[in-house]
Amino acid sequence: MTSDENAWYRQIGIVDQNGVASLDKTIDGDDDGIVSLLVMSDQLGAFRSGRGSVRINRDPEKRIRLDLSRGFVNPLPMSWLEVKEYFSGRGMSVHFDHNATKIDLWVGKSSCINGATSAEIWAVHGNGRALLGSGSTQDVPRAKPPRTMLDPASLVCCTASILHRLLAKEGLFWKEAVSDRWLTLTVRVDDLDPSDALEEISSEFGRGTSALTADGSGSLIRFRIPVEKTPFELVDVLHQSRIEPDHTGTGISDIGPIPAVSEDGRISFSGEPVPALLTEGDFLILGAGGTGSWASSLILGGCDNGVSITIIDGDAQVEKHNLNRQVLYQNEDLGKPKADAAKVALTRRFPEYSTGITSIPIHLGPHHTSTSSLDENEEMSFEAISACGSDHNQRVRTSLDDMGVALACLDNQAARTWLNKACLERGKAMVNGGSEGLMGVVECFEGDSCMVCRYGEREATSSEVVSCQEEGTRPVPSIVTSTAYVGAMMAAMALCVVARERSEMATIPPDRNWSSGAVQIRQPGRLPWFDGGCLSHL
Repeated sequence: MTSDENAWYRQIGIVDQNGVASLDKTIDGDDDGIVSLLVMSDQLGAFRSGRGSVRINRDPEKRIRLDLSRGFVNPLPMSWLEVKEYFSGRGMSVHFDHNATKIDLWVGKSSCINGATSAEIWAVHGNGRALLGSGSTQDVPRAKPPRTMLDPASLVCCTASILHRLLAKEGLFWKEAVSDRWLTLTVRVDDLDPSDALEEISSEFGRGTSALTADGSGSLIRFRIPVEKTPFELVDVLHQSRIEPDHTGTGISDIGPIPAVSEDGRISFSGEPVPALLTEGDFLILGAGGTGSWASSLILGGCDNGVSITIIDGDAQVEKHNLNRQVLYQNEDLGKPKADAAKVALTRRFPEYSTGITSIPIHLGPHHTSTSSLDENEEMSFEAISACGSDHNQRVRTSLDDMGVALACLDNQAARTWLNKACLERGKAMVNGGSEGLMGVVECFEGDSCMVCRYGEREATSSEVVSCQEEGTRPVPSIVTSTAYVGAMMAAMALCVVARERSEMATIPPDRNWSSGAVQIRQPGRLPWFDGGCLSHL
């Protein structure tokens, strides 16, 4: 075990990390598909050197051509040997098996399949549509749709879905998820009551908690040891039962932003045309964590350099355990403000957009989002959201006024509701998304319903911080398959909202639920006891 394995701290309560590291598979597909598989496998901690291995069905001397996956790595590799060098340097065991006869994972565009394409699990995408299946692809029509703005997001939908199915098929998920675990330094102090003991004993780890000893003769003070100072092998000693391997997922699943399977079961990658690239648009992304990091890179992957993207996030620093699911950050970003690190990463990967990328390192608060005076409901807050005198406040308000669409990648419902109100007052759509463990949701609010009439006032105004950070009031387990899928769908939905406003598309993708790798259409609506306009609810 190494200190780098703390990067997987937030997923070890969901999956058998040793089993993930020991995976041994052969992968194939188009160039973007293979690189996407490698990037997300690296975030999972799969195929680790000394335990597992991944074999690429490519001639190592051949050059590589990347387009859709350019937002995932920096610098872009120019050859397959550079791909091996890059991922080997990150701890993966990467080899080549040119002309491999058995393929375990295959990801690529529909134009790359033929009658002989077969894999243990495959994922095919094109024209904003994507399918997941097993065995032969003979039932999937070979199509050559043009490159569209949704292709990067569709690729990530494929990669997240195929890796999630792989983990299920290998039986690597725990039966009971563990939401958090930590080590505690416990100190006994005799002849002092708990409050006095806390005044006398302190730690670099912050303020402790205290209680009387069982016999009442003293106090026990406990300090939680931060993740970055905790040896991984000491938090990986729990014994959990694994879910039995799932071999039932053999049918074709519709997993893309736009449905590829009709109601009568026909498969098609054609239909309403999707723009090649968006040439204009103002995207506001609230939160640059798991879903926000994926959404921001996929939005830029679907745009030309005439768009602007503003990232607002108040997290003071990128942490080690963010790296298992937040695609923008590397070890060199640790300790840096998350919004600023996101801007730097996006600028490096999309240098032609550098003038259109803005970061604001502040948390969203009710004082930013309303065009009117605050009412009593807007007085609620959580400790991280204050900064009322910050120099960034006017920049936040200006970004809200300029936005074409907002993406709520936030860690609490109250902030989502504040943003929802700001969007309603400005006549803009809000794409809302979040993931927790193996579950996720993506939905679009456009005025027919709001956070309050969909979830109820108590839930919509909750300031509980559901976070993967230690300071969250309810820490949650997190894994890249969930965050990447939700982030990809949020990006696709936001791109389609802007394209529709420009009369380049007529529809947007339907709301979705992600449930343990299964993709389901989410039926929008409002609670029956709410009537009237949504602004009156907020």
